[in-house]
Order: sequence, then structure tokens, then C-alpha cells
Amino acid sequence: MLMSFDRLRRSASDVFGLFALPMLVAALPWPAGLALLKQVSHRSSTFRVEADAAWQVARDHVDGMVDADDWKWRYRLIRWIERADTWLTLTRSTAWWQRHVDIVGEFPAQGHGWLLLTFHWGAGNWVWKLLRARGIAAHFLARRPGASDLGMSRVAIWYGRLRGWAFARIGGLGPLYTGGSVGRIERAWQRRESVVAMLDLPVGEARPACRVDLLGRSAWLPSRLPELAVSRDVPVAILSCGFNIDNGRRTLRLESVSQAADVALVLAHYAAHLDARLRGQSEFWMMWHEAPSMFADGNALRVADTR
Repeated sequence: MLMSFDRLRRSASDVFGLFALPMLVAALPWPAGLALLKQVSHRSSTFRVEADAAWQVARDHVDGMVDADDWKWRYRLIRWIERADTWLTLTRSTAWWQRHVDIVGEFPAQGHGWLLLTFHWGAGNWVWKLLRARGIAAHFLARRPGASDLGMSRVAIWYGRLRGWAFARIGGLGPLYTGGSVGRIERAWQRRESVVAMLDLPVGEARPACRVDLLGRSAWLPSRLPELAVSRDVPVAILSCGFNIDNGRRTLRLESVSQAADVALVLAHYAAHLDARLRGQSEFWMMWHEAPSMFADGNALRVADTR
């Protein structure tokens, strides 16, 4: 009986958090929807455990004047924004998104495939609409998600299927799941399709890695994907998807890396871009729980240092 009640509680929480509240936000005028999400981020228990854990790591890397409670509610807000965007991308037109996004930098040129590197920072599910509007057809490279990555119950599986279905409708070409994906990535580039990927991840043992500077310390980033792009003469660009908490506007920052760049230079640019975002809004990074294993003092043994 207790187990059944617990399942019911978890399912109800996922129905509310993954469907009911984000759908309501998408149905409201955006200023009202944003105000609602701010209230929920202050009052709801959702994401409080994650925010507390993230702060325990982040506080050693951010300005000592940052208020912990303010930092944590903003962390919770960006998590809610990410959920709301699943529905906002389906219910708002490309023109609406273009009006609500400030663009810094130039979009990659059309006509060939790119490696587009981004981060677990901010919320950027809307970027697929803008890429497709600029003639850039792109896949997303990711590990295959489980129900626990999205929620607490089987309801999260339905939500995952919805996101997969929605991906094509908002401009993406579909996911490329890690694990034997090199051939699929190369064929996508041959078809002049781009691949979006995130490298702000811990590096597994015996995997190629590159040492970079991040937040004034040495850190390790996986280098296999940049190595593949450089070896195939595939151009690389870096993008990040920011959010203005005050007015709800988004910011897309784009940075192209020289096509003649080597792997170390690509990752140096990548780390510098992430560094700037973390120094500006550290609460928007979803990888604080993994940060200790990314920095050099937590990764004494690595297979390569190409700096």
C-alpha cells in the first residue's frame, strides 16, 4: 500500500511538473508565464535538492558576495524554464522566437556540415527553430536518456517520447546517441548536416582529453569529437543560449573557430566561452555536481594533454 501511494505521489509530481504547469505557462502571455515560474521557483520544493547540491560545489568557484538563497532560486528557475520551453517551442512560431532572442555573433554559413559545440548551461531547446530558419539542419549528439533523467515515474517516459516527437517539429533532425556514433556523425557531415554536441562533461578513464583553463583552474574536457571534426576538415562553431531573468528574453551567442584550428585551440575557445558564461550566471550551469571530477585535481591520470 505504501509503495502504491509512493508511486502515485511520484506520478502526480511528474504530471504537474512535466505537463500541467509547463503547459499552463505556454498558454499564458509570456510575461505572465515567466512571473508564474518565478513564483514556483521561490516556493516549490521541486529542484531544491539539486540546487542545494549544486551550490555546495559552486560556492567554491563563484564570487564570495553571491547570496546563496538568491543563487539557488535562480538555479531552480532555469530548470523550470527548460521544461516550459518544451511547450513554448511547440506553441510559439519561429517569428515569435526571433523577436524574443537577442543574437550576438554570426550564424554559421550554410552549405556544409558543422560541429556546433554548446553547453549544459542555460536553456536552449528553442535554438533548433533559429538554426533551421537560417538553413542549418542539425542533429543532437547525446546519450540515450532514461526515465530518471527527466522525472520520477513512468510519466517521465511519456514526456521523453513527447520531446523526441517534438524535436523534428521544432527544426531538429533527430538525436544521434553516443556509443558507436562515429560513423553516423561522419555520414551526417557528408550529407552537409551539422551536429550539435556538449563537451562540458567528465572524461572517462582512457578516453582522449585535453587540459584547458576554466575558472582560473586546470580542467579536462573530452577531445574525441573535436579531433574527429579537425581530421575531417569540418568547421567548428560554439554557441550558448542565455536567459534574462528580469524580462525573459533569450540571448544566443555564436562564435566560429578558425577552420585551420587544431584540437587544443578549439577546446581553448570552448572553455573560454564557458568561463565567461559561468562568471556571468553560474547558477545556469547544470553540471556543478560533476565539476569536481572535471577539474585537474580530481583527474590526476589522463591519456593526453594537448595544450
